[in-house]
Amino acid sequence: MARILYGVMGNTYGHVMRSLALAERLSSATPENGGGHEFLFVGGGRVPEALRDRFAVCEVPVLRTVHKAGRVSLPAVLGQIARRMTEIPRVLRQLDREIARFQPDLAIVDREFFLPLAARRAGLRCISLDHSHVLKACRYPVPPSQRVSWTLAMLNDYALFDWTRHNLIVSFFHPPLRPVARRVNELLPPVLRPAVTHIARPAADAPPPADDAPVLVYQTSTTFEPILAPLAELQRPVIVYGFGQRPAWGNVRFKPFDDRGILEDLATCAYAVVNGGHNLLSEAFYFRKPALCFPIATLFEQFINAWHVRTLGYGDFSTERRPGVEIFRRFEARLEEYRARLANAEIDGTAVVVARLREIIAGRGGGGSRTIQRPP
Repeated sequence: MARILYGVMGNTYGHVMRSLALAERLSSATPENGGGHEFLFVGGGRVPEALRDRFAVCEVPVLRTVHKAGRVSLPAVLGQIARRMTEIPRVLRQLDREIARFQPDLAIVDREFFLPLAARRAGLRCISLDHSHVLKACRYPVPPSQRVSWTLAMLNDYALFDWTRHNLIVSFFHPPLRPVARRVNELLPPVLRPAVTHIARPAADAPPPADDAPVLVYQTSTTFEPILAPLAELQRPVIVYGFGQRPAWGNVRFKPFDDRGILEDLATCAYAVVNGGHNLLSEAFYFRKPALCFPIATLFEQFINAWHVRTLGYGDFSTERRPGVEIFRRFEARLEEYRARLANAEIDGTAVVVARLREIIAGRGGGGSRTIQRPP
């Protein structure tokens, strides 16, 4: 049995749910790990409320990305960074005490800012497991319209999230890895939480959803109001998450966030309209649902996710801030094409990732930039 510190960015549920899915598997007793590994989580935001009933949590501030008017707010982000910098000495002293008390064998970090600094200071081995490292580790196109967004993402990642030398990158797309000296970068398939895989998945040869199957809309920014008018013109019912509870608007129904409800709606919808977050896209593709993405402006990670959705033929994307109904109608005209590409896609890589973590915990870390498994 090993003791593991697990740092998680708590600004969204994606990081938290991925980490919880892995920790639950690794903490269970198996022949490989005996009585199960012991975890102490480090994080703020949604981390304490989501994990405290299952695992011990050391609460620290969150370094988060702030969205306003459907785009990243640079002044707000810079203000966040400035505040977190002033908190480094206090938080590191807090983590020093936790490391001395818990005596961990390994640290894992999913986009959490403070734990890699504390691990380096304590001489504790620290690896990352996230999707975001795909930006630094892989080769991909950067369109001229995205140069500023990409530059900001690189500045942010190299300045604030470049403290690990062994990076496990979970992703539904696998672009070529760049050779990087003194780094181990591994591409792995996505992690899905049990709440997803416990819901019935349409068979690969299942008939397409009926013409009146709803569109599932999930938006992480409540300021993207212009998307609502064209949705009201569609000939299908539309279920919208992310705008809170509102009165129905014609065919558009608004629902408050509900973890189980959104997955059930995702499993039965005709297609999904999302921003470009990796976890929800992976969940949509697991249920074989095409996705139309509207990535948040200046958030390059969402753009490159959306770009690969188009490249793989799993859906499409638009950077329009005031989309018209024609974008949705063009997308619907190609639904059968997208569904055919998704029919045999194997998205759930949870077992692969858990097996790799068990190897690393046991001291079989491996070396060299490599791809462990490429989804079809």
